[in-house]
Amino acid sequence: MNYKKYLPDSLDRSSDSSTIIAALLAGVAVGAAIGILFAPESGMEMRNQLSEKARDVADSVKDKVQTVKETLQTKAEDIKEYASDATEATKTAANNLKDDVKENY
Repeated sequence: MNYKKYLPDSLDRSSDSSTIIAALLAGVAVGAAIGILFAPESGMEMRNQLSEKARDVADSVKDKVQTVKETLQTKAEDIKEYASDATEATKTAANNLKDDVKENY
């Protein structure tokens, strides 16, 4: 089979930079995994390090989730207050308009 006739066509289709970046990231991940597996540490030390890193990441994610939650709660309270103020302003304007209509007609 003549593969050369298919090669240029496939290169044109794969020139998208997202494909290249995805391949690069996959290569980095595989390299990191191989580096961890072949590191000169004992299995127990490796498991301890991995579990410690996992705990650190989990704590970091929990902190960020909590921060986002607090921010969203603050924004929701601000929106409720704004809506309440807008409702009151609308009611006041409607009552004033009603009074003006009664006085003039």
